[in-house]
Amino acid sequence: MTKGKDDKENKVGKVGASQSTKGVKSTEAVSDVDKVKATSAVGRVSAVSGVGAAGAIGKITLDQRDRLMSIVSEEAAKLAAQGVIPHNQREIVEQAVKMVIDASLEENSDEKKR
Repeated sequence: MTKGKDDKENKVGKVGASQSTKGVKSTEAVSDVDKVKATSAVGRVSAVSGVGAAGAIGKITLDQRDRLMSIVSEEAAKLAAQGVIPHNQREIVEQAVKMVIDASLEENSDEKKR
C-alpha cells in the first residue's frame, strides 16, 4: 500500500475516556513447596475370605433373598426420587446391585459344595 492523501482520513483522531475501570489485584508470593517424599514398596496383599454378602449374613432362604431384592428396588427408587442417581440409570444400578448379591450368594454355595 502506498501512503497518500487517503491515509490521513483513515487515522484515529481521538480516543475517548473509559466509562469505568477496575483495580488490578496484586498476586501473592508463592509459599515454600515441600519436597515429595519417596514411597515405600507395598509388601504383600493377601485375600480376605468370608466378606461377601453371604459370608456376612450367613445362609439365607429364598424368601429372605426375595425380601432383600425388594429392599434393593425400594432403595433404588428412593435414590432416584432424591436425585442421587438419575432416573434413566436407576434400573441399571438396581440390576447391578442385585447381580452382585446373587453372584456372592452363588459363589458361597459353590464353595460349600467343594
